[in-house]
Amino acid sequence: MPGKSTGRKSRNFGTQTGSEKVVVSAREKGVQVGTYPDLTEKAKVTMQREQRECFPQMSDASTEVYLFVRGKQEYVQRLKNAFVVEKRVVENYGGVYLGIAENLKRYEGDLYSRMPEQCLIMIKFPDSRHAEMWTESSKIFKQKDFPSAGDGLELFSVPVHYLPNADVCAFQLSEMYGLNVSNSEFYENYVKHVPKLMNIRHIYHGVVATYKVSRIRNCMIRPDTYVLLFCADSEKKLTDFYDSAEYQRYREYRQRAVADTNTCFFTLKPLTSR
Repeated sequence: MPGKSTGRKSRNFGTQTGSEKVVVSAREKGVQVGTYPDLTEKAKVTMQREQRECFPQMSDASTEVYLFVRGKQEYVQRLKNAFVVEKRVVENYGGVYLGIAENLKRYEGDLYSRMPEQCLIMIKFPDSRHAEMWTESSKIFKQKDFPSAGDGLELFSVPVHYLPNADVCAFQLSEMYGLNVSNSEFYENYVKHVPKLMNIRHIYHGVVATYKVSRIRNCMIRPDTYVLLFCADSEKKLTDFYDSAEYQRYREYRQRAVADTNTCFFTLKPLTSR
């Protein structure tokens, strides 16, 4: 999420230097901490209770990446047909189909507003190298009936901060471009508070939180864009939070602090030919 140090000295979300650097606790991030220092027995009991109450449960990701295939909604069936046939090849490179979203619900931003309705396929790879090896060797992109870059088909991948439960199928994808305030101010007024509100609603926040976007084919995401991915067990849970009264003032602040944010919601379904 914004506020993670990248070591860069530009005015970007991820930069924190000197006195601006803020240490975010694992609990604030929603991350489970499996081991603790040697403490008194009373302190141990307290921390164990907090660990049980901290939601959501998470497993650490090492090098995993999510690869996105984003295209026009009119190509849904053609994408389904091609990727069903390609499944074994993807698996040979360690890839796992997470599903297809036949409709992306655009909630915020102008970048994609004039574009046709879109669909999206998500694939998890063990690392960026395997994802790139598959895209470079796959024959799927050479098929005559497969949508091309000229048809508006995009491929990009992002590193995974942590892995949510496997049965999670609803997502919020946000592309944040251009920070109008300092990193420390954005942290204090937004990042410090919003994850706690999401924890209460059992939302996985910051599953992806990165500038590191691998633009594989025709990627529309602008350079220096901060990509965020949240998820939950239902799309309604995500949109209800987005529209909630407790988030409204933080959303309004973010819209002032960030030059441009493009947000969409989607639900993944199993990737079959039907």
